[in-house]
Amino acid sequence: MTKESKKNSIREKTAGGSVASEDLPIIRELIVIARPEVGIRVTKVGVASAVGADVTPLADFLSLEDITIQPLFGVSEEKLKQEASSFTAATAVELPDLSVYYRVQAPDERLDKIAESLTKLEAVQAAYVKPQTELPQIFNDMVPFGEEAPPSTPDFTGRQGYLETAPEGIDARYAWTLPGGAGQGVKIIDIEGAWRFTHEDLLQNQGGVVGGTPTTNISWRNHGTAVIGEFSGDRNTFGINGICPDANVRAISIFGELGSSGAIRQAADMLNPGDIILIELHRPGPRHNFQLRNDQRGYIAIEWWPDDFDAIRYAISKGVIVIEAAGNGAENLDDPIYNNRPLGFPVSWTNPFNRANRDSGAIMAGAGNPPAGTHGRNAHPVNGETYVDRARCGFSNFGALIDTQGWGWEVTTCGYGDLQGGSNEDFWYTDLFSGTSSASPIIVGTMGCIQGILRAQGKNPLTPTHARDLLQTTGSPQQDAPGRPRTQRIGNRPDLGQLIPRATEIEPSDGFWYTVKSGDWLDGIAKRNGLSSWKDIYYHEKNKAHREKRKDPNKLYPGDKLWIPRPPANGSLMSPRFADDPILQAIARNERLLRKGEKGPAVKKIQQALMDLGFPLPRFGADGDFGNETVSAVRNYQSANGLIADGIVGPITIKSLDAQFAS
Repeated sequence: MTKESKKNSIREKTAGGSVASEDLPIIRELIVIARPEVGIRVTKVGVASAVGADVTPLADFLSLEDITIQPLFGVSEEKLKQEASSFTAATAVELPDLSVYYRVQAPDERLDKIAESLTKLEAVQAAYVKPQTELPQIFNDMVPFGEEAPPSTPDFTGRQGYLETAPEGIDARYAWTLPGGAGQGVKIIDIEGAWRFTHEDLLQNQGGVVGGTPTTNISWRNHGTAVIGEFSGDRNTFGINGICPDANVRAISIFGELGSSGAIRQAADMLNPGDIILIELHRPGPRHNFQLRNDQRGYIAIEWWPDDFDAIRYAISKGVIVIEAAGNGAENLDDPIYNNRPLGFPVSWTNPFNRANRDSGAIMAGAGNPPAGTHGRNAHPVNGETYVDRARCGFSNFGALIDTQGWGWEVTTCGYGDLQGGSNEDFWYTDLFSGTSSASPIIVGTMGCIQGILRAQGKNPLTPTHARDLLQTTGSPQQDAPGRPRTQRIGNRPDLGQLIPRATEIEPSDGFWYTVKSGDWLDGIAKRNGLSSWKDIYYHEKNKAHREKRKDPNKLYPGDKLWIPRPPANGSLMSPRFADDPILQAIARNERLLRKGEKGPAVKKIQQALMDLGFPLPRFGADGDFGNETVSAVRNYQSANGLIADGIVGPITIKSLDAQFAS
């Protein structure tokens, strides 16, 4: 394709950047949250109460308006409660109560008035209308190149800069050299609207659409195809390569009355701990009164709406990693406007964009610039934004909520047809996929590589919390650009070269490789890992290269690699409260750690011990959930006892706690 013909394959736009879906109806959703104590049940003849409460006003209103309500999550209230109860009994993890959510079926023009009336009924806790859900894409209105595809598609992998070594890319090629590094054993579900699973580069490990009804809209289909191509493109000699091509990839459409929150819950039930959900959606937010806009200004991540937030929490509670597009609204998500409770939301609602209020547990992905010179361009060919590697794309939402960034422009993948076109969509490729739409799949691919490596090593996959922590604390840093300073946070670009050693450093055979971080010192690293002296590390035979580079043991620099030997397994716990717990005994043997995001009886024992020693947990107590409050209590105990105050229960901390109760 010539430069001129390629330019002509881009539909020029003078303003905005969203792709209209002319053949899609406007679909808003009226969501009702019932008061749990009322025990509403939807029956074949109407609404009733499982506890004998008076629901006559609600039944009369529904009859008068000639409307119906149905459980939002597609199954009966009793089934949802039973499933949640069984899960909690088996895992000691509480699930959000999804049984109180309902959808009202009514014409769109009546939804607002009905919601207002419903909020006045005693049985109803909240009733709100969700704006239409859209794709977080921008300027993705490329038209396919008219020339038919050649008999054999060329190799486009040289155009996938996001696969390359850091800081340009995420170093996917390094991950592929390791067992499991292409995502073997990992399952991923993409949530949006439509896909082309017959594409020539999406045939090997795809499971197709497993929920909802895909729209026939070509914009949505191109989008889904491009998304999946980024992390699941087949390993072959033509076209593109996905970041984790050996993972099993399926899709759930929000269309067909499933909706976004219903799709998230269905996906969570199909996956195992450590598997991945991708949410490729955003909506108009309060900045412009929830109105649809061609430029997507003010659009935000979907977890702002209560049903989506609880659906995400449901998935996270099951150990599933959720990666969510931050949205293309160019919004500062720290703005006080997001503290204002919208009309119809529950009185108890607080701003989820401030994680000090509440935390969905999702990994929020923003969009950053590719390197200058990508595809021969130093600026975007439509809106002219100058590329400064890892600077915030002007459209990307930003703020403390954003955990990490992927490429927001110039992504080469399947679909659209501006790189290779013709009359058959199965051979279409693009050079210009963009938005937080293109950024989020890069994070999915990164996590797919990591989880595959851990599975291949026989280790537990990352928890959602640990995965997010690693993305926040590793990677290639965000950069400044004119008018887009790095204080407008979108996080670091992942670097698998850093991530893999960090993610796999637990549960070693005779030790593990550790990447030095800012603020580390040798004796601190030794004590944190149950070793008696810094000499155990510095003079270890595997650290010979380090000794030759750092003649002074007191000098460490971020990025230095150190072999940390396993301490002698002589630390069996003796106190009655800890001795019978296999997880805590494994910690004492330096075979694992206990950290934020973990749940279960071992966490509960640590929490109770901390409280008994005078380190309170006033909000949640010994609930078995290692959250921020527990991290603070562990740090306080460590500081009071002269330990490294990292908030992680390792061999030194557990032995110290054990000694407090051994007598």
